[in-house]
Amino acid sequence: MLLLAATMNALAQGSTIAYQGRLDDGGAPANTNYDFRFAVFNDLVATNNAYRASLWLTNYAVPVSNGLFAVTLNFGSGVFNGTANGSNDWMDISVRGPGSTNFTALSPRQPILPVPYAQFAISASNLLGSITATQIVGTISSALISGTYSNAVSFSNSTNSFAGNGAGLTSLNGSAVTSGTVADARLSSNVALLNQNQTFTGADTFTGTNLFTNTNTFTGTGNYTGVNTFTNWNNSFVGNFYGNGLVGWGAVAAASQQAVRDHGYMETNPLYTTITLPVSPLTNGDIVRVSGGGTGGWRVVVNNGQSIFGTLASFDNCFPVPVLSGASYTGVAASADGVRMFAVGNGSGIIYSPNSGNTWSSLTAATITGNKFYSIACSANGRIVYAEPITNISGSATYLQKSTDGGITWSTLTTTANGQAIACSANGTNLFIYNAASSGNGTCYAEVSYGTVYITTNSGVSGFAIATPVAATCVGVSSDCTRLVVGGSPSLLYGSADQGAHWTALTTATQYWSGAWMSPDGTRFAASATINGGTDGGVVNSTITMHPNVLTTNGISGSQGSAVELQYLGNGQFMPVSSTGVIWAN
Repeated sequence: MLLLAATMNALAQGSTIAYQGRLDDGGAPANTNYDFRFAVFNDLVATNNAYRASLWLTNYAVPVSNGLFAVTLNFGSGVFNGTANGSNDWMDISVRGPGSTNFTALSPRQPILPVPYAQFAISASNLLGSITATQIVGTISSALISGTYSNAVSFSNSTNSFAGNGAGLTSLNGSAVTSGTVADARLSSNVALLNQNQTFTGADTFTGTNLFTNTNTFTGTGNYTGVNTFTNWNNSFVGNFYGNGLVGWGAVAAASQQAVRDHGYMETNPLYTTITLPVSPLTNGDIVRVSGGGTGGWRVVVNNGQSIFGTLASFDNCFPVPVLSGASYTGVAASADGVRMFAVGNGSGIIYSPNSGNTWSSLTAATITGNKFYSIACSANGRIVYAEPITNISGSATYLQKSTDGGITWSTLTTTANGQAIACSANGTNLFIYNAASSGNGTCYAEVSYGTVYITTNSGVSGFAIATPVAATCVGVSSDCTRLVVGGSPSLLYGSADQGAHWTALTTATQYWSGAWMSPDGTRFAASATINGGTDGGVVNSTITMHPNVLTTNGISGSQGSAVELQYLGNGQFMPVSSTGVIWAN
């Protein structure tokens, strides 16, 4: 018997395979039933220890028609598993015809073609569980790699290549980028580019040795701590620069401000503004600047252990000089420069001095009965004068008198003050009564009510009381109400340069003070006193000037339009190295 041909096919599932062949018997195609025995070897001729399968399979009474037959074989799942990587396996076939007892081996063994190895793929498709990385051979199609990888995945090979655009990548660590160049278009607008014009709008710190050679404009708040060289004459510095002699300016709209070194403060508040000097760190030569941009004036407050030493105006250097005596004077006024002075009293009428009180002459209005006046006020130029007569003997009300030519001629108004002190604005237009004092445009003025001094900075809409050393009977104020002079009855005369925070006694003798006046800038004042028993009455005035070597531990102050530059000298002491306007020691 001779085996002419054979083919094998895998069944749809399981480990069973189909085997087909052609059998000739006696040189002619076989046509009866035969018994077949099959085995698998891994060698073409060897018989010892060369089984691929450990058993022989016998198919009985297999029909053979015209030499063709077909059988199914099941050697188990471990035979055709592909572990030999496609090495040759051989089918050993023996056949037994009708009436025979022994099997006859057919030669040669038949090669097993790749179809049976598909049995391994069938089993792999039904695999449940995990496989190890060593079991994956070859390249997996990208279409099969999809989904979400929530655990940590590590790509450690430096030759890994990502050809996509990476648009879905998130939470990337920029510090892990070790090579390559990021395109300018991919950078934020906040990133400085070496080859383009830069705009630094944040708070920038340059700590190295920097060289700026282009036309640069610095508009932000910069901190330059390194050694910097600016070589281009077109460099423009629009912002503020602070430190080591560079002092920038900042507007102060609040009523108080804590200062730091090498800064300038321009107060813009209509109220009195307080600037507190810095404590630390301070280095010799540090600068603090203050300017009065607001109408309310300003003051610089020192801390414990600090002082200001320099050329300053001070009430401590003020010595009021008597210019009238021997009579009771109830009111006094003067022009802004203190040259043209007016005084009134009970029986003394209206008297006038054209030379700061050196000489006097009478300007009594002939229409006033008894020649008695309670108070007087005049404009800054001394041309507009208001006088308040005392009620006449019959008890009928008397009206205020007004002169527009410095007291030469007078007219009667329809206004009464009822024994209260009067004042007027600098231009003489606005008249204030009820124990008022004013030397400016009327926005700021003061009043005395039952011994308390009240100040208003908003034309009388609201006001506040200030502490005085005596129960006040009269008050004189600067145009911004930051400098004051007050007197009681009886008391000393007192002055303050910081809106009542500190007071200085201006006289040494107690008198019955009845009226007070102060120039708009606060550098001139006058006061009137009445006779009471053995205490003489009269009028005093004073002009305050800047004096060198003034030491104050209470700070300094100034008005709108004044400014000071304070330099730190060490040991808690500051010194004004430049100033404009009158700077007061408080």
